[in-house]
Amino acid sequence: MGLTDILNTARDAMSAQTFGLTVTGQNVANVNTPGYVRRQANLETRDMGDRNFGSVHVAGLRRIDDRFVDQRHLALTGTSAEAASRDQLLGQAEALFNDFEGTGLGSSLNALFSSFSALAASPTDLTTRATVLQNAQTFAEQVRTGSEQMQNFRTDLFAQARELTEQVNTKLDSIAELSGRINLARAGGEEPADLEDKRDATLLELADLVEIHTYTDGEGQLVVQGPGVTLMQGDIARHLSIDIDSGGSLKVLAENAKGSGSGNDITAFLSAGQLSGVLTVRDHDLVEMQDDLDAFAFNVAGQINTVHASGFGLDGASGRQLFTLGGTQAGAAASLQLDATMMGRPDRVAASNSPAELPGNANQALLLAQVGDNPIAALGNLDPGQAYARIVGRVGQRKADSAATLETRKAMTAQVETARQSISGVSLDEEMISLSKYQRAFEAASRVFTTADQLLKDLLDMVGR
Repeated sequence: MGLTDILNTARDAMSAQTFGLTVTGQNVANVNTPGYVRRQANLETRDMGDRNFGSVHVAGLRRIDDRFVDQRHLALTGTSAEAASRDQLLGQAEALFNDFEGTGLGSSLNALFSSFSALAASPTDLTTRATVLQNAQTFAEQVRTGSEQMQNFRTDLFAQARELTEQVNTKLDSIAELSGRINLARAGGEEPADLEDKRDATLLELADLVEIHTYTDGEGQLVVQGPGVTLMQGDIARHLSIDIDSGGSLKVLAENAKGSGSGNDITAFLSAGQLSGVLTVRDHDLVEMQDDLDAFAFNVAGQINTVHASGFGLDGASGRQLFTLGGTQAGAAASLQLDATMMGRPDRVAASNSPAELPGNANQALLLAQVGDNPIAALGNLDPGQAYARIVGRVGQRKADSAATLETRKAMTAQVETARQSISGVSLDEEMISLSKYQRAFEAASRVFTTADQLLKDLLDMVGR
């Protein structure tokens, strides 16, 4: 090995240590950059053929990550996002039954049956009778308002689901574009670490919207698997869209592989991400709440109608209903109204059970008041107050369950995030050690270079004499 070889070796060493310092400096500079994955310089012995000594060269750099931890992180990000979305939306739904804020039915229900009791005490008082009609109308209005608010909420959630699918499509396009650039960079022998960071950060944002899994195909290209369908492969993405089926429920469609037509219905496969949370609340939680409210309105108003129709107004007529209801339980809350024949006619309120004992008989008014205390078979043998309390309790239980699920998933996500940071995150202590290591190596290589250079100079001087 000659002096020239020593100079070349020292030169390569200084170049390699400089690269290591550059990579370490990049890590330090990005210690607080979201989504940044720590880099490591790859240094290898330079192949010198059949010689038994060699130099060093830079083989590139690598991102320090763990594919299995990253996959787990993507999955838990999706489940946490689904739980957070559902919990937040159920909080809004719970507010629809808040009696303390005047949005519940408890006060109007109690006022209605209290007015029946007052009517039993004063069956000839037209003011008391007018109060019965006013309270009946208020109860019907609040039931309708509750139903309308839930329907409006479902309409809003349709718009929200459509917006989320647009965000999904934007993220998929961005990931496909970045994947194409990464593939080109690798084909050209470049290190696409920065592009990979951007791609992975966008994948995490996508996982927050919809459930995804990723893997690399046989050609080394990224594949993004969505709920029941491949969403992206290489640099080609498949878009999602939202529609409504014949039953009024949302359905999520994935376009055909070649981008034509609405494609496959993947709604049944959704289980994570904000989109899943929106669909669950809209087409499961709110539907059950609406069914409960319809059953309550249909059976309570129906029972009151049955009792009222058996009584007699001050005019001696019978067979009148207090409320107008649809013919079926479905949609009963939205259709509940004070009967048109009763409006402005307090004399028609049936307080008597006998036309012969008018106007002082109040036996039917007592029976109307007792509806509030008597169990109704169709409502699970609960009285109206208990049936309404059950509706409120179910809403509250859904919210409590969703909050508990959210806390559990947040804790699991935090654990995986901690593990991910321990692998891929930048530790300033470790980087300071690396800086010192590369600095000392550079200084040593510089000394070798200086020494070899001096020896070569001395040799040239000796030859020149």
